Amino acid sequence: MSQASQYENDSKLSVRYYGENKEVLGKAVLHLTAVEISLDVDADRDNVVEKNNPNKGSWKWGSNGHGAILLVNCDSERKYWKKPDSEENFVSKVSDLKDMSVMVLRTRGPVKLPEGYKLTMHISQGDAEKGKLYNYFVKDYPLVLSSEVLSQEVPYIGGRAEMNFYVEGLRFPDKDFDGLISINLSLLEPISEGLPETPIFTDKVVFRVAPWIMTPNTLNPVEVFVCSTSDNYQFLKGMKNLVTKSGYKLKICHEYVNRGDRWMQDELEFGYIDSPHQRFPVVLDSPRDGKLLDFPYNELLGPDFGYVTRVAERKDVSSLDSFGNLEVSPPVTVNGKNYPLGRILIGVAFPTATKGRNMTKVVQDFLWAQKVQEPIALFSDWLLVGHIDEFMTFVPAPDRKGFRLLLASPDAGYKLFRGLQKDGHGQAKLFEGRPVNMIVLGKNLGIPKPFGPKVNGRCALEAEMCCLMEGLGLSCTFIDDFASYHKLLGEVHCGSNVLREPFAFKWWNLEM
Repeated sequence: MSQASQYENDSKLSVRYYGENKEVLGKAVLHLTAVEISLDVDADRDNVVEKNNPNKGSWKWGSNGHGAILLVNCDSERKYWKKPDSEENFVSKVSDLKDMSVMVLRTRGPVKLPEGYKLTMHISQGDAEKGKLYNYFVKDYPLVLSSEVLSQEVPYIGGRAEMNFYVEGLRFPDKDFDGLISINLSLLEPISEGLPETPIFTDKVVFRVAPWIMTPNTLNPVEVFVCSTSDNYQFLKGMKNLVTKSGYKLKICHEYVNRGDRWMQDELEFGYIDSPHQRFPVVLDSPRDGKLLDFPYNELLGPDFGYVTRVAERKDVSSLDSFGNLEVSPPVTVNGKNYPLGRILIGVAFPTATKGRNMTKVVQDFLWAQKVQEPIALFSDWLLVGHIDEFMTFVPAPDRKGFRLLLASPDAGYKLFRGLQKDGHGQAKLFEGRPVNMIVLGKNLGIPKPFGPKVNGRCALEAEMCCLMEGLGLSCTFIDDFASYHKLLGEVHCGSNVLREPFAFKWWNLEM
């Protein structure tokens, strides 16, 4: 048939049966009803649900790729009694729908289907544990598919009609989940009483759950987070001046919340999730769980601010699970392969060591499963605390790759001091200090005050650092964290954290 039927059985096919002598042995009439059915998603990733895209049933990476995108609905639309929206089996607010992906059932045909025929939506048990489906056509947005309801009849409206559904992501990609979810629609035909209907047509759509993406120092800051404690007045004063000068917001976590835990960097890592229709920041909560453990959930989770964590056995958690041991590079190209979202850096034990500390496996598995920022393992267990931010950081630069990697160098420090000694400054006093554990706010650097030997009235270490950084167009501010952080085996970076703007590059355009 060339077009959809206007009413039931509006077309027919006559059949005649002839014998050997061409006599008519019998006649039959086949009544036909044509129905157009299409289950549609944003398969070309332009924030428009196009009709019957030929690639809607598969997923392909790259700028010429295809396949719909699903967000984990891990923010909370409710300000009170908050909980990630994905943990609810209802739509708490209409605004929650913007965090879901639209799926449209388009039909065209008679006012009703022939007797006994029906449409059903269905999903596998495995996929239902990673995604849910809500109906927009009915009041209160009822749940259509979930891990408890794998198949459900959906109404056939008749005529030319569209029905919107909203698909919600429940889980991020992980070791046991590749990120792909399929939803199916079938037209069922009755066979006989007592027997199940048979699908005579099935349409399928595929979604990929958006990965969690970390943000490097080269992206613009949005807000800086620090803790207030009974002994860090000088540190806070320096941070306030730096953040105000840089033009960003400062969020202070007061002592009644942090309970004396000052290590803001170690408790959490900021990132985001992105799709053609919605994007919002998501905090990754460390299994470290110091006295700041409630801060990410209680203070950050909210409307358009998501939360995710990975729970580890307490016996498996070490200092290397603090997120001062988790960083990400700016965009790089390595051996001809492009990483436009950078690469995650994880501090680990030496590969051949029989004993040693490592970042817990559940967190490492999670980071690897996101795919878009392929991790690199660095040997950091040789340090007492064991965090990679103790010896490296990235700063923006106007040339080359657009950044520099700064490494702590005992050799460079030794040469500097030997040079000062040769110049007659061997009696100048210094406190023990380190050069790279800093906070990067655009072109402004907040650096631990090193209390180096004074030469001509100026700290020689500060002068050397300024000379190196100003050549890159960066401004250095030295913050006194000696008593409140350095003596406790941490520095400026360990005691702060920065929410940054997301990448302009869209993760789904990666060539895999």
